[in-house]
This record gives sequence, C-alpha cells and structure tokens, in this order.
Amino acid sequence: MGRPVYTPKAKINSSLFTSGKEWMTIDSNEEYIGYYHTYPNKAVFSDADFTEQSVELIPYTAAIEGKNNSIYFKLKGTRFNNYTEPEFYIPILTAKDYKKANFVRYFVQRKNDLSQIIEISKGAYNKINSRNVAGIDSAQYDKTAIPWTITGPKDIVRVTNQRVLSRSKMIGLSIYLTDLLEFYKY
Repeated sequence: MGRPVYTPKAKINSSLFTSGKEWMTIDSNEEYIGYYHTYPNKAVFSDADFTEQSVELIPYTAAIEGKNNSIYFKLKGTRFNNYTEPEFYIPILTAKDYKKANFVRYFVQRKNDLSQIIEISKGAYNKINSRNVAGIDSAQYDKTAIPWTITGPKDIVRVTNQRVLSRSKMIGLSIYLTDLLEFYKY
C-alpha cells in the first residue's frame, strides 16, 4: 500500500500503541510492539509519527507463529489469516419452503476430526474457499449440501430423508442428523 505522498497532519492518526498480536513488519514479518500511526488510505507505519526509520506494518497473523509456519510464510509469503470459522446455523423455514416440500441444508466437516460436523447457512457455504479470503477454509473442511424433505406423509418423509443421508458422502452425517422428521410439518 505504502505511505501517501502528502497527507495533512490532521488526517494522520498518530501516537497509537500496540502491545502485540496486532501488527507485524512488512519486510521481516516480525511481530511489532510499540507506537505506530495510520493514514487515510489504511497504510500503517511504525513510530508515533513518520521518521526515516519508520517501517510499514501489516496485520499480524498467527499463521507465522511456530517454526514451520514461520518458515513457510517467509518462503512463500502466504498467510492464512482471512478465513473464518464455521458458525452453527439453524434454518428458519418459510411458508414457501413448506409449499415446495423440501429445502437444502448445508454442512461442513473438519477433515482431521470427522466427528465435527456443523450446519451452516447457504451464504457461508457459498464462501468456502482456498484463496485466503473471507469464508471457511476448504483445506480444513469438507462440505456437502442435501435436500431435506419437510412435508408429506410422515413415513415417506422419514424414508426419503434416510435415503438422502445414506447417499451422502459425508461420513457421520446420519449420526449428526438423528431426527429424520426435523422441521416436519404435515
């Protein structure tokens, strides 16, 4: 981003202080502790006001902590700080959903812990990615979407939802969804 060529002093937010885990230096990727200042273009520099010794700062990321992460970051310049953790979601159904007789449910499962399954919203499902942008990290989570029947004869709804679960590639989803008549309305 860089420091603007000219910025009126009144627009510079100076004499800010961080005690750590907030900023790191752009050149050495080391955690920065001390005074810093910001510019309207969101550029951040060390020291209370700009000096010849000021260095540009970037948001701190825990991805550089630890020997392996630090080495990978220094070699590749890649960080993993923009991902979000999955948030549990409870579907809120409308009369339109019940008129259609079904709706789509969205789930993620942690790849290294198959017992961790979380129902998420359609919006969160659509933002799952491997590009380190806002959303769930596809390298850590598998995803699936299933149609869930919610109206009709009870026995048929139960059998239909059981069939959907048995065809799902997500291991353990049938253990997670034990109520085959969840959201059912006759």
